Amino acid sequence: MNKLKSKKTLDEQRYEIIQQHLVDPDNSPLPDYLAEQFKRVLQIARLLDDYPNDSHIINIMLAKYRITRTQIRKDMQLARQLFKTQHEFDWDFWFAWQLKDQIELIRQCKLRGDLKQWNNAKKVLLLMIGQKPEALEDPRRMEKNVINIQVNNMGQIMNLPLDLIRSLSQEDRELLASSMYEPIEDAQAENIMNS
Repeated sequence: MNKLKSKKTLDEQRYEIIQQHLVDPDNSPLPDYLAEQFKRVLQIARLLDDYPNDSHIINIMLAKYRITRTQIRKDMQLARQLFKTQHEFDWDFWFAWQLKDQIELIRQCKLRGDLKQWNNAKKVLLLMIGQKPEALEDPRRMEKNVINIQVNNMGQIMNLPLDLIRSLSQEDRELLASSMYEPIEDAQAENIMNS
C-alpha cells in the first residue's frame, strides 16, 4: 500500500539547506518545486518595495507563472515574514542593533587597553545618541499630581495634601514640622531599621 507523503513547504525547511541553496544554486539540495517557490518569494519581496498594493503583485505573478492566486498569496505572506520592505522598515530594531554593536566595540577596546579607539568609539556613540531633546515644562504638572505628605502622630497615620500644607499659616507649619520630628528611642529606631 502506497502512503502519500506530503511535500514539505519552504518555511518547513532547515536553515542550512536554504543557505546552501543561496550559496551554490547549481548544486542546490532543495527540490525543484521549492527552488521555484524560493525564486518566486525573492521576486515578490523585490516587488513589495515597488508595489505596496497586493493586487499589482498578484497580476504580475499570474502573468509570469502558472500558479493560483492562493499560492501567490502564500508566497507573499512568506516574503513579508522573511524580508523587510522599504514600507515596513523597522527603524527601532536597526537603531538598537547599531547601538548594541557600538557598545560592544567600546567594551572590546577597553579590554584591549586601546584608549585611543575607546575614546573614538565613545564619541561615535555620543553622535549616534545625540543630545537630549529639551522638554517643555508643563505649567499644569503640579495640578495633575496630588502629592501627599504622610504624618504619623502617635500611631495615627494621616495623609495631608501638599496644597493643604501650603495654605497653612507659618505657625501651623512650624507646629506640624515639630510634630514630625519627635525624637525616638534607640529600640524604636532599631525596629524601624529591621522592618
